[in-house]
Amino acid sequence: MSAHRSDDVTPQPSKLVRTPKGAQLLKYARKCRGYTQAESAACYGIEERTLRRWENNEYNPRWNDVISLIEDVYLMDITQVIEGVRNDPDVIA
Repeated sequence: MSAHRSDDVTPQPSKLVRTPKGAQLLKYARKCRGYTQAESAACYGIEERTLRRWENNEYNPRWNDVISLIEDVYLMDITQVIEGVRNDPDVIA
């Protein structure tokens, strides 16, 4: 008698869901709030070119900077921004 039963279910691999990049999160949150890069940078205490480079994926921001900008400057919840980026077809990967 075979050890394999007809009612055995082979587990399906779970769908891999990637966390969006910091650049995508920052740009999405800023645009949701209607801020310019200059306004956002001034509120956070960095140069506008630094934020521009982060958003353009020229430099990778530290996660604490991403979270601080989103939660302290844009007053948004990081998990909601992540979901927003994942569900927005206009956000470029």
